[in-house]
Amino acid sequence: MERMGRAVLRHIRLYGLFVRNSFLSYVEYPANFYASMTMETLFLLSKLVYVVFVYAVDIEINGVSPDQMLFFTGSYTIMVAFYTGLFMDNFFNISGYISDGTMDIYLTKPVSALMLISLQHINFAYPVPNLTAGIVMTVIGARRLDYTITLRNVLVYLLILLSCIVVMYCMFLIPQLLSFWTVKTGSVTQILDRSWDLNNMPMHIYGKWFRRMGTYVFPILFVSNVPAMYWIGQLTGGLKVWLAAAPVVFLTLLNVTWRFASRRYVSAGS
Repeated sequence: MERMGRAVLRHIRLYGLFVRNSFLSYVEYPANFYASMTMETLFLLSKLVYVVFVYAVDIEINGVSPDQMLFFTGSYTIMVAFYTGLFMDNFFNISGYISDGTMDIYLTKPVSALMLISLQHINFAYPVPNLTAGIVMTVIGARRLDYTITLRNVLVYLLILLSCIVVMYCMFLIPQLLSFWTVKTGSVTQILDRSWDLNNMPMHIYGKWFRRMGTYVFPILFVSNVPAMYWIGQLTGGLKVWLAAAPVVFLTLLNVTWRFASRRYVSAGS
């Protein structure tokens, strides 16, 4: 137990170094920061057209009002901020580590190689517009819907976000491990990236079976809709259980996939 505790602390300190180094790289090259943030802002504005359209026509979709859609979209945008800030750059680089032999170095380090390849870069530019817009939309939506905001509600919401972030990490990382077999995963990356567009509107606009697939099988709808569903009071007993079970299930699946994939790795120099 003591050894495990030391290992956890070592990895926490290592992640702190990742954050520091990533931040310093943006300080050293500020033009990259502003260019990336501007590009992401323009991309975000194009997505907000959906919200503007819903308010313009003032319609409900399957019982979801425009104000609720605003709240859902804000929660989804917050999740996009976490994905682009913590995971996206790392996942896109995995196939390169395998093809150029960098994976050789990571697998010999006395820390988790999976952590090194999936968490070492933090993007500080992309999350700024997404997090800002997401918080603004959720706050405006909450006020228009007269939601009661208490410390307990906020803490529960943050715990739900944490559960969804863990599931999101596993869900998007597992397909990238196909690189150990195919080396190039560009098509997989494109499919995963485009799958976010399914969340431009609440999942209630989709059919029952599609919602179930997006909640329990490939939980792209789960990670972006459930935090907002908590506030609206739409969390069923099954979803509450899945909120606790999903991180365990997907972390286990990720660990099994990683062990199997890394054993098949052949050094680029072999």
